[in-house]
Amino acid sequence: MSIRFGTSGWRGIIAREFTWDRAMTVVDAVAVFLLESGRKSIAVGGDCRFLSPELSEAAAERLASGGFQVHLSRSPVPTPVLSHACRSRELGGVINFTASHNPPVYNGIKFSPHHGGPADSAATGRIEELILAGAKPSPGKGQVKSTDFAPPYLSDLNGFIRAEAFRKHDSLRVVYDAFSGTGSGILDRKLVELGAAVRVLNGARDPLFAGKNHPEPNQEGLSELSDQVSHSGASLGVATDGDADRFGIVDEKGCFVSPHDFLALLLDYLAETGLQGKAVRSVTTGSLLDRVAASRGIPLHVTPVGFKYLGGVMLEEDVMLAGEESGGMSVGGHVPEKDGILACLLAAELVSARGEGLSSQLERLWSVHGRLHNIRLDVPLSAQTRDNIQENWFRKDPREAAGRPVIEVDRTDGVKLVLGPDTWVLVRLSGTEPLARVYIQSSSMALCDDLKEALTRDFGERK
Repeated sequence: MSIRFGTSGWRGIIAREFTWDRAMTVVDAVAVFLLESGRKSIAVGGDCRFLSPELSEAAAERLASGGFQVHLSRSPVPTPVLSHACRSRELGGVINFTASHNPPVYNGIKFSPHHGGPADSAATGRIEELILAGAKPSPGKGQVKSTDFAPPYLSDLNGFIRAEAFRKHDSLRVVYDAFSGTGSGILDRKLVELGAAVRVLNGARDPLFAGKNHPEPNQEGLSELSDQVSHSGASLGVATDGDADRFGIVDEKGCFVSPHDFLALLLDYLAETGLQGKAVRSVTTGSLLDRVAASRGIPLHVTPVGFKYLGGVMLEEDVMLAGEESGGMSVGGHVPEKDGILACLLAAELVSARGEGLSSQLERLWSVHGRLHNIRLDVPLSAQTRDNIQENWFRKDPREAAGRPVIEVDRTDGVKLVLGPDTWVLVRLSGTEPLARVYIQSSSMALCDDLKEALTRDFGERK
């Protein structure tokens, strides 16, 4: 069973694909990869999943025995905090034990090189070669230093938020769902420091994610948060996933705010404050962001799915905002990695600075730019379903989809079929789970639902 890196590291079911010995094999390969480039320092940490703390300690000792100077997190740590530590301390890279939003039975490893962002395909390809070869570093005398990475990260966040904006709203009340993960004690701490009253849900470490079988801060996963915001009269609700790289937002009415809408609203706000640079989005992210960018004269860059692509643009060009529909976001000058903590802080800043809830802000944005609806369908990949998708979508250019003629085909990532003005469907295979992800956009929610129903039936029926 080979070890392959997906869009965000290597993940597998614990004890089936992801075992202790296989994890240490990956650690050895990463060590050799770093030594090939002359780098002998590294940050190591993990999330709150089963074995992440123990694996972090074992990996740190293993790396030190190979001559590395290891900075080991004292406790479970968010992915963006590790990324910040790598950059601020000028380390060679990061090994992060996490499976992000995957179900509790998963764990995994994310590797980031010296820039702190996700490793690109060339780097992960070389690591896979080293894994296959059974590469190990030569013995050496390194050192493990136990470190609290959070305080410097929290301090540097001040450069990306406007603390004075929070003072305009002297009764900001936030409900925060930490998803039993690493954001607890960090995001809520920063919000309190900024003057907000905060109620935390699921703040204690729980490898079972308080019973959430799929701990993703999407609309389904935020039902508890929505209820709490509605019943408490809070200003907004925010959430981060287990390793705090993804965000979820609920407005003052308890309604889920999709990343498609939030990113467009945030871009409008950041431009309003005078920030400059281009906007970067993944191909699966909705077109409302494009409309806002065009109205503001902001250049737009579209990438394949995965923050290694968005972060790559951030490393090379001036970027105001980079974001993707799965709840990933960062801003120019910050880490080239998803940061759910910063996203939630900026959502709170939007409410404070404008003195109104996200619901009314979105209504105003839609009145100017029009409203687009975006939904995602996750299709479990049986052998037959995979074969159907490969044959009918990937190996040929479909002439129709869901009973509608195809106007244009885009293969930036997966297969995107344009069916009409502002209407498209995109199918790609997940890089982290055995799923086909189907993305749908239309100016009509009814049409989105019709397309979803037709595609669900279509995938099951095609031979």
